[in-house]
Amino acid sequence: MRRTPEERTLIGLEFGTAAAALGGGILLSLRPDGAFLHASPAVLRRTPFTDWRVPGLLLAAGCGGGYLLAGLLTLRRHRAARLVSIAAGTALVGLEAWEVAFIEYQPLEAIFAAVGAAVVVLALRNLPASDQQVSSGASLPA
Repeated sequence: MRRTPEERTLIGLEFGTAAAALGGGILLSLRPDGAFLHASPAVLRRTPFTDWRVPGLLLAAGCGGGYLLAGLLTLRRHRAARLVSIAAGTALVGLEAWEVAFIEYQPLEAIFAAVGAAVVVLALRNLPASDQQVSSGASLPA
């Protein structure tokens, strides 16, 4: 079964976001002073963090891992793809809102919040619910 343009867009957003989160998180963890990404630890003053190591690990594991899983499940047309994609998108919107509230606003946060919202919308419109079947009538792979 061929993928629709919207499904290909969803997969691209999921893998692209996974790569950005994994890369950024690893760079922050390797240099917790933020030097690799020009991210000053001073912006963390209203958070429980004193440097970027733990936020970097959380970004890589949580966001990067979540979006990687969502992309893989969507690629396989797994029955859990819709749920995981919606969860990843919603979590990213929430993360960006938290960053704006507790760190500082940067345009990149608005872009990633929009990506998270797009993932939710695309997943809702293009992926079957876990109890539904694909249009060919065959059950989704386990």
